[in-house]
Amino acid sequence: MAGLVESVAAMSLPLPAKLELLREAAARESRQERLLRWAANHREIASGDDWCRRAWWGAAAGEVVRDHLYDPERRADALRLVEAADWTALDEARRNGGVILAAAHLGPPKVLMNLLLDRDLPLAVWTNTRDMPAWLRRQSRATLFDPLQADQRGVLLVRSAAHLRAGGVLLAAADQATGQRPVEIERLGIRWRFSRGLPALARRLGVTVIVALALWRGERIHVECLRLEPPDESLADDAWQLAWLERYVEAVEPTIRQSPENLRFLRWAVDRVARPWEAAQGD
Repeated sequence: MAGLVESVAAMSLPLPAKLELLREAAARESRQERLLRWAANHREIASGDDWCRRAWWGAAAGEVVRDHLYDPERRADALRLVEAADWTALDEARRNGGVILAAAHLGPPKVLMNLLLDRDLPLAVWTNTRDMPAWLRRQSRATLFDPLQADQRGVLLVRSAAHLRAGGVLLAAADQATGQRPVEIERLGIRWRFSRGLPALARRLGVTVIVALALWRGERIHVECLRLEPPDESLADDAWQLAWLERYVEAVEPTIRQSPENLRFLRWAVDRVARPWEAAQGD
């Protein structure tokens, strides 16, 4: 499968045609031993050849979409895959102050962030900035925080809190384990690890939290927004954070159970699309 996804991404074809080519490839490429072994070891989630084909296609298609999003001449093609998003929950929540959009490493990567970058919002994003081309970082009006960079970790929560207090919107994936004392939750045969940062902000500031996901639905992308109700305020901090994360997991669990094409954490099953800007000095 060497170079398959990268080759498809580089083809001079409309994006939907590329996604269809990946459908055809999925029948054979999803038979790779590592993916089959993962499926066999996680039967609470995975079952059968169709599951493997869908999981492989979703990971491959997501990488091709990312490649388009990071090309200024093809970015609009990727965003045209998105069904008209209903931002009512976000707009209503903003009337009461800052809002946390708790995302997840599910669905095609960077789609939700790019949709929000194009909206007129006071937006801050926790993201891997080294994964972004320089032109997009320069064009963005959002404040970008990189939790993976050591020099930003110390100020990440302080600056994010200030942004939320000023009525801003913070987009951050809750399913990452940066920072100290990560929380572990075992679900679906997997031990998930989470950072305490996002639930700590939610409790300290009392802002509205919306679980926001951009997910494959066929070969289109659908945006889901679900308000996350806060746990009982009488709980101690650690217990409150754990309860918050358990509610978050409950919100994303149906996607993990029912939608293998949205399991982005299986992207190791496909070739990585080359991103030349990552190696460029100064980018």
